[in-house]
Amino acid sequence: MSWHWHLIFLFIWLSCGILSGLYSYWLLSLFFFPLVPVVWFSIPLYYAIHSFLFSRRHEAPLFSSFRNALAAYFHYPYYYWVLRLSLHLTSFEKEDALKESFRVTRVSQPDSLMCPFCRIEIPHALQLLSNGSLSTTHRPLSCPRCGLRFDSCRYCQYYEQDTSGFSLFNTSQGKCSVIKETQSVDVFCTPEMANRLHHMGWDTLYTSIRIHDSFCPPDQCRQFIIDDKKMLLDHIPCTGKTRSILLQLKKNLANK
Repeated sequence: MSWHWHLIFLFIWLSCGILSGLYSYWLLSLFFFPLVPVVWFSIPLYYAIHSFLFSRRHEAPLFSSFRNALAAYFHYPYYYWVLRLSLHLTSFEKEDALKESFRVTRVSQPDSLMCPFCRIEIPHALQLLSNGSLSTTHRPLSCPRCGLRFDSCRYCQYYEQDTSGFSLFNTSQGKCSVIKETQSVDVFCTPEMANRLHHMGWDTLYTSIRIHDSFCPPDQCRQFIIDDKKMLLDHIPCTGKTRSILLQLKKNLANK
């Protein structure tokens, strides 16, 4: 049971209490109002017990098993797609997890990507880096139908959107936190700040380069790492921890 369902049960329980208090509905007071928290507690408890036993069967320490059970109680999808996949699964369980991964990735293989605009699958698009981060298998990586670049600054961890006043509503501009060069203060500062720096004797600074179009990475870009939160803004699902684990499972099966 996800945290959304916990909120739904809380809303139902409070609604029963408010209605029974305002309108004196005896059926709500005697039956539904005490029944809702019982059901609310019982359903996630079942999943918590199941996750604890599953963890113990797969050689998880006692503390880790309790942690998995607690996670399953409050947010079962996190346990199911992150903590469970990190256990010592058998080859058959890994294969089942990869087949079932379509539910969260919306693609047939963990290394594929779904174009959010064309709704077509781009195969062999993702690779797992040594530090556990995700990147694209080649650059440029674009949708063959609409040309959307998946390896653009818009989806990179190193891209920082410009939040200054004059470009607050222009989400396509920002700066790169990795690529730096000596630049004129007139290029990356507001006119007021540039004038102050000129008066202080600073005409240039060694700082991050500006990105004028987040869909077009600069030519000198050599480090692209996917930011799953930025991907989700364009409705590209599951490019974070779960996808990394699925790619590792696929790699482990291929090496056997």
